[in-house]
Amino acid sequence: MPFDVAVFADTGAELPETYAYLDVATRYLNEHGIELKTVRSRNGTLYDTCKRRSVIPSKIWRWSTRDYKITPIHRYYRSLGTHITEYLGIAYDEVERIKPSRESYVTSEFPLVDMKMTREDCIEVIRSAHLPIPVKSGCFICPFQDIPRWQALYVRHKDLYRQAMRLEEFSKHFPQQKLNQHTLRGLVKSQFRRGNATRTLSDQPCGAYCMT
Repeated sequence: MPFDVAVFADTGAELPETYAYLDVATRYLNEHGIELKTVRSRNGTLYDTCKRRSVIPSKIWRWSTRDYKITPIHRYYRSLGTHITEYLGIAYDEVERIKPSRESYVTSEFPLVDMKMTREDCIEVIRSAHLPIPVKSGCFICPFQDIPRWQALYVRHKDLYRQAMRLEEFSKHFPQQKLNQHTLRGLVKSQFRRGNATRTLSDQPCGAYCMT
């Protein structure tokens, strides 16, 4: 499907693998005459904002998605001065994440769902283009991560896991509010070091703009 620009909202707290994949995506898009536009919040990074406010991203209020994904993306849309048709890459097996646009100047379309393409189908398309398979995107302090995803962060990026753990413990709402049903420090002691981590059912991500 033809489109003009691919838009990436950088929270400043994405996984290192996601940032590395931007180079792959940029090269591929350039070869096809498409721009990769990166947009950011005017408030600094998501992590720095959480640290400054002594909070963690909220599952209830979901302000992090609003301020660090939706707001900068829609600010860019408005700067174009025209009606926008956006394609959101939600796979067919995530159809419950579909939400229509609330803005009159934006029409949201979900081509993967329309074509009934699952995440595995998408992986096959990426392989057929001879591109590496990207990791599932998402902030390293996202409260919607399940235990295996936290374990992967702990194994691959202990520095980021420790940052998330410090942020959680210094939050003014801790321990009532946590980044997981367990504390991150508790996960290390009870799950990761004993090899007990098992897949759990995670809540749905914040919305169409997150964890694609």
